[in-house]
Amino acid sequence: MVYLDQAATSFPKIDTVKQAVIEAMEVAGNANRSANMDASRLIFQTRKNVANFFQIPDFHRVILNSGNTESLNTCIKGILKEKDHVITTYAEHNSVLRPLYELEKKGFISLTICSPYLEDIKNQFQLNTRMVVMTHSSNVTGEIFDVQEIGHYCKEHGVLLMVDAAQSAGHIPVSIENIDILCFSGHKGLLGIGGIGGFCVKDIEVKPLISGGTGIDSFSQEMPHAYPEHLEAGTQNLVGIAALNAGVQYVASHQKEIIEKERFLLERLYSGLEGYVEFYSSLQNSTSIVAFNIPHKDSAYVSDVLNYKYGIITRCGAHCAPLMHKHLKTEEKGIVRLSLSFQNSIEDIDLAICAIREISNDY
Repeated sequence: MVYLDQAATSFPKIDTVKQAVIEAMEVAGNANRSANMDASRLIFQTRKNVANFFQIPDFHRVILNSGNTESLNTCIKGILKEKDHVITTYAEHNSVLRPLYELEKKGFISLTICSPYLEDIKNQFQLNTRMVVMTHSSNVTGEIFDVQEIGHYCKEHGVLLMVDAAQSAGHIPVSIENIDILCFSGHKGLLGIGGIGGFCVKDIEVKPLISGGTGIDSFSQEMPHAYPEHLEAGTQNLVGIAALNAGVQYVASHQKEIIEKERFLLERLYSGLEGYVEFYSSLQNSTSIVAFNIPHKDSAYVSDVLNYKYGIITRCGAHCAPLMHKHLKTEEKGIVRLSLSFQNSIEDIDLAICAIREISNDY
């Protein structure tokens, strides 16, 4: 099998992540709820490593949860107030769009959707604009957006910037410098397992999405005011946290090699497919994604043939990003997405090139 769906989840899991998962299963106790401190130490270490990775000074402001979707929902619903105006973009995943649509439908917020570029975003600012919510990198095309420049402009105008870094973290350097809330997935470029992720939040009050036990302040009728417990109700996913910890440490230690390897493979893929497909992505300013269609062939057909005939795993369809497909005019046929990582080989790429060429020539 050749796995070219790394944007969905990283595969195979690296050895250090597998080992961390096994070791976590040997840890006794529940963090903040047991005299055995091993679980608490693991979570503490992970929080510090994630804080260092994203360059947030206060590791208490790293919240660990089930993943990027929970993070986005928590921050969108826990920060926005009635009558706030929010700006988002056509490049967003449904994990951004659906919570915003929900609040707009209730009449709680007003919403503007525009392009993911500063010139357009700043033209949408209103007196009551509270937040810009946007992706760092498109999960469809891989295009990287200048969130630092946009964040600087937002800061000058007293507007919060929330960034979805699900597709960028691990593939390119990501810093919270000009960002107020940075949401991340743990199982994609950060190499962990499913069911783990979180967000980094600066000194902004966030109302909890869920309430429950935290192991501290048990006699309080409300969630503790201290972070991170304020936003971490219930028993935490210790195995997932261990995997995230191992993945973040690996990426932090190998970021340069990861970037160079993925760039090399991406260039080879584009060069090999030139003239055989219609590209919706670009080699410039992109993570390791190639989005394409073969003329006169449905994306689902191409993806199925790649899977069943050649053993190549890809992603087709709408990728949970409906507005991007409307922008690209691919609502009907979808797009074939190849997403690679440093774990892929030259042989993987060459096989994909040969297979796509054959499908393209098969009229």
